[in-house]
Amino acid sequence: MILNKNVVVALVTVLVLSLGLVGCNGDSQVQSTNLSADQPADMQTKNTVKDELGREVTIPENPERVLALTSAVMQALFNIDITPVGKVNDYKVTEEGMALPSIGTASSVNIESVYVLQPDLIIASSRFHSGLEEELEKTGAVVYYFDPDKVGDISVVEVTGYIGKLLGKEDVAEQYVQSVFTVADEFKEKIASETDIKTGIVIQDGDAIVAAQNASSYGSMLKLLGIDNIVPDNLPNAKKSSFVPFDVETILASNPDLVFIMTSSKDAENNKTILEKFKSDPQWAGLDAVKKNRLLILPFSVNPNRSTPEEMVKVTAEAILKTGQPQK
Repeated sequence: MILNKNVVVALVTVLVLSLGLVGCNGDSQVQSTNLSADQPADMQTKNTVKDELGREVTIPENPERVLALTSAVMQALFNIDITPVGKVNDYKVTEEGMALPSIGTASSVNIESVYVLQPDLIIASSRFHSGLEEELEKTGAVVYYFDPDKVGDISVVEVTGYIGKLLGKEDVAEQYVQSVFTVADEFKEKIASETDIKTGIVIQDGDAIVAAQNASSYGSMLKLLGIDNIVPDNLPNAKKSSFVPFDVETILASNPDLVFIMTSSKDAENNKTILEKFKSDPQWAGLDAVKKNRLLILPFSVNPNRSTPEEMVKVTAEAILKTGQPQK
C-alpha cells in the first residue's frame, strides 16, 4: 500500500512525540526517586534545618539581605564577611555596623522598621524573640531562631562558627574562631607563667551582688584565660541572664584570687570611687584579691556589644597581667 505523503509525516510526528513523552516520564521518575521520603532529610533539601523552636526552616541559598536581632549575631555576620541590612541599637562594635538602619534594641524590636528593610532572612534569639514569631514571619522573610545556650561552650566566640555553618560559610567561620582561641591561648600561657592567679569572679556593681555565669561573655573571658570561675553553672535562672544573684559570704568562703567589678560607666573618677567603696568595706578586706591588689574594675570595653571577642580577651588579659604579679 502506498501512503499519502501527509499521512507519513503525521505518523513520524506522532512517533517522535511518543518517544519524547517516554523520555520525560523517565526523567520525572528519577527526580521523584531522588526526593523520596525514604531519603535522609539533608539529602532531600540541603538548606532545610530545624531551628531552636523545633521549626523546619529552609535557609535561602546565598541570602542577600540578612537581618540579625542581636548584637552578637550581627558581629558574627561581619566575621564571616556578610554585612547585615540593619542594626540593633545595642551594637557598638564597628562604625560600619553602627551606621546601619536601626530596628530598635534586641529586647524591643520595631517590627515596622523590619518591614522597611525587606530582609530575606532574619536570625532571631529564642531567648528574646520567641513571642515575635508570627509578626516576624509576616514580613515575608525566612525566620530562624537560635538558642544562645546552644552555640558552644564559649558562646561569644563560637556563635560565629554556628552562624557560619548555618549560612554555608564554615571555612571562614572556623578560621575566625580558631584565631580567637589562638590569641586566648597565648595570653593564657602568659598569665599562668607570670602570675599565680587560678580562680576568679566577675561581679556587677549595684545594690545586690550579681555574678557572671560561665556561659556569659564575661564569665567566658575567665575560662578562655585559664581562670576557674567560682560561680557554679547550675544556679537558678542561669540560662536567662548573663549575671545571677550571688552572696558575699560565698565569695568570701571561696576567696578567689581575682575579682573583677563590672560598672555601667567608663568614667574614671566614678569607677575609682566604686573600687574604693569595695576596698574599704570590712567584708571584703580579708580577701586575698584585695590584699594583693587584684580587686579590679573590668575595663568598659569588655562587652560583646562594644568589642570583638579577640579585643575582649586582649583587654581582659592585659588588665590581669598589669596587676597580677605575685606580691613579694
